[in-house]
Amino acid sequence: MPTLKVNQADCSCCGECAATCPLRIIRLPDGNFPRFCDDGAGRCIICGHCEAVCPSGAIAVEDPRLDPASYPGRQPTIPKEQFARHLRMRRSIRRFSPEPVARETLQELLDLMRYAPTGMNCQEVQWLVIYDTAELRRLSGLVVDWMRHVAGQTPAGGLKINFEGMIKSWDKGKDPISRKAPHLVLTHAHQDLSLGKVDGLIALSYLDLAAPAYGIGSCWAGYFQYACEGWQPLRDALGLPEGHQPIYAMLLGRPAVRYQRPPKRNYGQVIWR
Repeated sequence: MPTLKVNQADCSCCGECAATCPLRIIRLPDGNFPRFCDDGAGRCIICGHCEAVCPSGAIAVEDPRLDPASYPGRQPTIPKEQFARHLRMRRSIRRFSPEPVARETLQELLDLMRYAPTGMNCQEVQWLVIYDTAELRRLSGLVVDWMRHVAGQTPAGGLKINFEGMIKSWDKGKDPISRKAPHLVLTHAHQDLSLGKVDGLIALSYLDLAAPAYGIGSCWAGYFQYACEGWQPLRDALGLPEGHQPIYAMLLGRPAVRYQRPPKRNYGQVIWR
């Protein structure tokens, strides 16, 4: 179980840790330093809010599951115009350069995904990286096999797919499934994790927005995902841990296209109450 360490020499007993704790399991008795309540250690979700909010850095949550690495504290806020531009310029990449992205670069990007929020801080999302491009092509072929199997049907969710056109495109040597991207990542979690799908989608959204900073383009792999949900040969080929369900897949690679400006969008539909 986690332990709450307090550097008494630095602690001012300001109470920010107790006030910020989402489960209210930190107590600040009169004349004493912060501590867990009686069942606090067992209820702690190791979110680290107490440690992150402490003005003097006097609080530390320790647990063997935690990476001990630390990072610099508060930095200047990104100007809203700069951040807005980044969001507007985000594009789905469907033209990739064939050369692979360095493993170290992908690892650095995926390491950042640990900071995506998860329900109750469970941090149960796991990643499968299909780094080998030839393996990605083989798996894409299994997606086409699924399409051949369900051609003429409407898949779950009512998604309209031109199966015949995509099959013909594949047979001509094109790749409408993974767009000839060099890599694919897939999030997965245990089927009993109630918020696993939401957590996995949030993590992929973080990756989607962070990837351009690493020179990486991304595209949500919808066809791949639909096949994952309905084609056992593809599920078997992925080899996920026992009891785990695929959440969603994303294509990654160096973009072979450079967008110059954001496109226009529909007006937002917002209801205020």
